[in-house]
Amino acid sequence: MGLYATLDMAKRHLNIEDAFTDDDRYIEALIDVAEEKVAAELCTDVDSLASIGKDGEIPKPLVQAILLTIGAYYTNREDITTVQTKPLEQGVKYLTQLYRNFAL
Repeated sequence: MGLYATLDMAKRHLNIEDAFTDDDRYIEALIDVAEEKVAAELCTDVDSLASIGKDGEIPKPLVQAILLTIGAYYTNREDITTVQTKPLEQGVKYLTQLYRNFAL
C-alpha cells in the first residue's frame, strides 16, 4: 500500500463513496503505481520522496501529483482512447518540476 496517499484520500479524490469497495484493491494498486511514477519523474525512489520536503514530509504538490495520476489511470483504464485528451497546464508535470533537481 502507498506511503504518501491512502485509499481514503484516493477515493475522496475520485469521488467514490466509502461504501463502494469493489475497486479498493485496484485503487490501492494505482496508488503504488502513481507514487512510483512521481518518484521516477524526480529521478528518485518512492522512499526518498519524503526527504524532498521539510520535516521529513512529502510536499503537498507531490501528493496532488500522485492523486492526479491516480485519477487519470482510474478514468482511463485502457492504453487507447477514442477521446482526444490533453494534460492539465498545471498538472503532474508542472507539480513535479517544482521539486526536480535539474543538476542531476
